Amino acid sequence: MIGDAPEFGRAPPDDLLGRAVWRADRLLAPLELVCTLIGGVLVFGLMILGMIQIVLRNLFGAPIFGYIDIVEFGMIGFAVFGIAWVQRLGGHVRMELLLGRLKGRAMWLAEMAGVLIGIFIVAILIPYSYQHFGRAWELGDSTIDIELVTWPGKLAVPIFLCLLLVRFAVQFFAYLRLFLNPALAPVGAPHIKTVEELAKDEIEGTA
Repeated sequence: MIGDAPEFGRAPPDDLLGRAVWRADRLLAPLELVCTLIGGVLVFGLMILGMIQIVLRNLFGAPIFGYIDIVEFGMIGFAVFGIAWVQRLGGHVRMELLLGRLKGRAMWLAEMAGVLIGIFIVAILIPYSYQHFGRAWELGDSTIDIELVTWPGKLAVPIFLCLLLVRFAVQFFAYLRLFLNPALAPVGAPHIKTVEELAKDEIEGTA
């Protein structure tokens, strides 16, 4: 099970690879957090806009012109702004039927394999998403109703995928470090907790 994310204020470990991962995590974490906050503001703004749209349409019969266009443009906040931060926290949906049974080097090797698959997929998506942005830029692509240009949203996809790729790289070396020496404390990767530990935390949190 994934528990707490790595502590941001923890002192750097003594080993060389651990210090490198720790520094990389400290450099990435504030950027990932800011991007997530911006995405959260966009999501909150869309919620408020949706409420205004319902009131204007139902009470005054005057819906916001271009509302669908604005929502389509703002959906990028849902999709990719917080993707790297969620990966740092280990918050993505995971299949842990196998990982939950593994321990030691076997578990860290499985985690490395999962991160490598993520790196492979994201590395393929980045150039294709950038080409998608390039076509929108060259053609002057825009939404139908209010003609919002679409290239900023399409450019955000490869940018935030690059940030996710860097996070994957940090986690790969974090898991590699633990694979080489399972006795070390996790740094730069989500802290793996057992079912018993999570249950204990929940009990203590509700006490």
